[in-house]
Amino acid sequence: MYLKLILFTCLLAFCAVVLSAYARLSDAGLGCTDWPACYEKNALKERQPPQADAARSHTSWQWKLHSQVVQLLGLLAIAVCGLAWQKRKELRQSPLLPTLLLGLMVFLAVFGIFAFAHLPRPIIVPVHLAGGIAMLMLLSWIALRQVVLTGIASVDEAQNWRGLSWLGIVLLLVQIMLGGWVSSNFAALACSGFPLCQGTLLPPMDFSYSLNNSGLPLSVEKLTAIHWMHRVGAIITVIYLGWLSFRIMAVKSLNNIGKTILGLVVSQFAIGISNVLLGLSLAGAVLHNAIAMLLLVALMVLSFKLKKREA
Repeated sequence: MYLKLILFTCLLAFCAVVLSAYARLSDAGLGCTDWPACYEKNALKERQPPQADAARSHTSWQWKLHSQVVQLLGLLAIAVCGLAWQKRKELRQSPLLPTLLLGLMVFLAVFGIFAFAHLPRPIIVPVHLAGGIAMLMLLSWIALRQVVLTGIASVDEAQNWRGLSWLGIVLLLVQIMLGGWVSSNFAALACSGFPLCQGTLLPPMDFSYSLNNSGLPLSVEKLTAIHWMHRVGAIITVIYLGWLSFRIMAVKSLNNIGKTILGLVVSQFAIGISNVLLGLSLAGAVLHNAIAMLLLVALMVLSFKLKKREA
């Protein structure tokens, strides 16, 4: 029962993160009838002080559905934590991670109550995104501790690849947060071509940034800098994870997870390019977020297979 509860909670957490991206991107104007004019209009609106915009209460059906999913997720987190404490002797595992999960859910709930009325979008989006990622990582690790995995690496193999797998997770996390930074600042259309941006590898950019709510839109140079950093981060991440997956595939016990990671990396990169070239469709942008989460989980599985175990 405990394992089934964790797996269902993990699946629901994945759905919550993807649904949050869908609601956020819908708010940004993706899929609207007068695209891309609505995108630029919403970018200007979101630069206004939070109290000046009644629409920030998020009453759309997307946010209502997301709210209901998160509430259910909170109840499941309470159940997971309670069972972890109740069955700690039977499971022979510390209930620390389930307790951290519940604490994270409480923090996100409190933050969500006050954030939309007092904080600008460039703060709200990264915090919620980071919280969702942390929640998914915690649940994935809790679930992995309950299942019997095949293809566990030997001690020597694990020692060689353990640090490199966690470096891959760090790079991916940085890249996901850069993507959230692009989304929160409406910088997705700053570079419409690939591999060039505005016809050059190094377009005019301004890396200075302020969170003040002046009501003025960011300059083209600032938006370009935000988009360009995400693009460079994507190239670095793809090269590293591609190299890591090929090397992992050479290890017999890790061949399948290496193939999975490589497939997700290629798919993610291809979707990212198509989003730029085809005008950032809502479906493409949401799928881009979903595959990023699947790639993160795959890297968590790899790191768990390489986890140091007691003799």
